[in-house]
Amino acid sequence: MATTKLVIRSDRKTFDKTTIYVQYTHKSVKKKFSTGFSIDPNCWNGATGKVSGTSKEIVEFNARLQIVKGRIDKIVQDAILAGEEPSFVLVEERLKSLLISPNKLPELPKQQKLNNKDLLELFAEYIAVTSASKAHGTIKQYKSTLNHLKAYATVRNIKLTLTYLDTNFYHDLVQFLTKELELTNGTVNNQIKRVKVVMGYALDKGLTDNISFRKFKLLKHTEADIIYLTQSELQTLFEANLSTEPRLAKVRDLFILGCTTGLRHSDFSTIRPENIENDQLVLRTVKTGDWLRLDLNQYSRTILQRYPDGLPKLSQQKFNEYVKELGQHCGINKSTLVVHYQGTKRIAERVPKYSLLSSHTGRRTFVTQSLERGMPIEVLQKFTTHKDLKTLMRYAKVADAQKKLQMEKAWG
Repeated sequence: MATTKLVIRSDRKTFDKTTIYVQYTHKSVKKKFSTGFSIDPNCWNGATGKVSGTSKEIVEFNARLQIVKGRIDKIVQDAILAGEEPSFVLVEERLKSLLISPNKLPELPKQQKLNNKDLLELFAEYIAVTSASKAHGTIKQYKSTLNHLKAYATVRNIKLTLTYLDTNFYHDLVQFLTKELELTNGTVNNQIKRVKVVMGYALDKGLTDNISFRKFKLLKHTEADIIYLTQSELQTLFEANLSTEPRLAKVRDLFILGCTTGLRHSDFSTIRPENIENDQLVLRTVKTGDWLRLDLNQYSRTILQRYPDGLPKLSQQKFNEYVKELGQHCGINKSTLVVHYQGTKRIAERVPKYSLLSSHTGRRTFVTQSLERGMPIEVLQKFTTHKDLKTLMRYAKVADAQKKLQMEKAWG
């Protein structure tokens, strides 16, 4: 995965001035291209990749740096679209004719009027320029948020300029999403997060000085109960005789593979025979671009042996539809309490467990059962490629029986 960001030299923090670079990462290797501009290292925000501050001068300086970075982004994107390898050599060669004078920052496009840009147009632009560096599923989520914003603008009969996005807009948007579209608070929070990301993008580009979006707070909500298969449920599915249901048999095999490897649908749906080396699955994950060497076990090994020419293909939408049918067919129907919020309204209902199954259930099953079966968490992190423990533990739910077992083991 090819990515770029603005950085400074970490070993120059004691200097009065240090150069700002565009760091280009390709195939996990990094190369820095000088922008020709420098900054007091104490003024640099490494987390955001820009100069700290909100004054007009700083906003414009950051916007012009984004233009410099954008030249490399465009070279990379054009190369990818043309089917070329966006190598360091290619980028360097094509950048030579675009380099600007180190004594003058690039001018902002004259047609840009501060705060006057339409949010919907900007949102679509953001999706387009980041599509090469974001997973397909993430892009779909941003498109969904864009559709919600379009619906809001239509119903309210307004034009969403960047200056319009203040706290009044925030409260009215929340009202629209929770009351009129009847979305849960968790889903609404995801829309708010994406609006804030795009507004941050606008701020970086110098299109706005409106920072009201930073006050947009997330709503109270209860995290969805972690749905995973117990060991007995996993075994039931694995041993189920589905000879008369070939469609469900294929779904079952893909689901078991997800449950016993922790792979996302985007990864296990692309496995080919050449990904198997020395009793391991070797692949680069779609979402993060990390290389993964995943040791096989009795379940995953059996499933892969059933498909010597490659696993069956099934879209995530169809998979999530069929896996519920599979669960119902195999009796995964334990009554399960589901609690969520719409605004301040608490909604609780009991549903059969099979209705909650999805491709993500497989990843949660792998994490939870790996912990139950005694796998050290630092080893588990190697398999799931989670960067931090907090994120990993969101997927885990330690069963009551296991808690009791561990209490007795520790305390007698």
